[in-house]
Amino acid sequence: MKFLQNISPATRVLTPADAEAYLSVRLRALHEQPPAFGSLPEGEPNLSETAVRLQESEDRCFFGAFQNEQLIGIVRISRYSALNEKHRAYLGGLYVLPSFRGQGCGRALVREALSWAAIAPGVTSGITPDITPGITPGITPGIRRINLTVVTQQEAAIRLYQSLGFHIYGTEQETFSRDGQFYDEYLMTLKLSSDIALRNVS
Repeated sequence: MKFLQNISPATRVLTPADAEAYLSVRLRALHEQPPAFGSLPEGEPNLSETAVRLQESEDRCFFGAFQNEQLIGIVRISRYSALNEKHRAYLGGLYVLPSFRGQGCGRALVREALSWAAIAPGVTSGITPDITPGITPGITPGIRRINLTVVTQQEAAIRLYQSLGFHIYGTEQETFSRDGQFYDEYLMTLKLSSDIALRNVS
């Protein structure tokens, strides 16, 4: 069994057909590692709502890592909603089942998300911006910056993000509480055009 677990997982975009498996892993993450996530299990979408979220979209994408057809890891990336912020995206919800950690699964998932962001198209804004070289008037550029937040105690996750080019630019104090304890989060960002980011985009 150990031999099978050491095989590199396959990663792909999740679809509505994966809703049940995704929701199961997501709820497990919230129950088993509550300090790592700001969300509460009771606040998660139900199965039908999850299937809708997993529909193909230019503004968001969910990725899964699979081992022998079992979903073992998840991550999501979504563009900011405001038209003048479409050049930014938020990475979140990274989780890998405990028995599959330390094998590069989290790294593979984040790299998939970076690759999706790197080819995301510009968005027609309907507003003519100031003329900027290389930018078509009325078109928001593709994604150029990815942000994320991570609980300050999540050292392994922080190291992973830093190895992929993210850097800390601030700290949000007492972001959320669990069982009477408050947790701070680091604010991290990555510019997609940076050298290290380009090396991690497949």
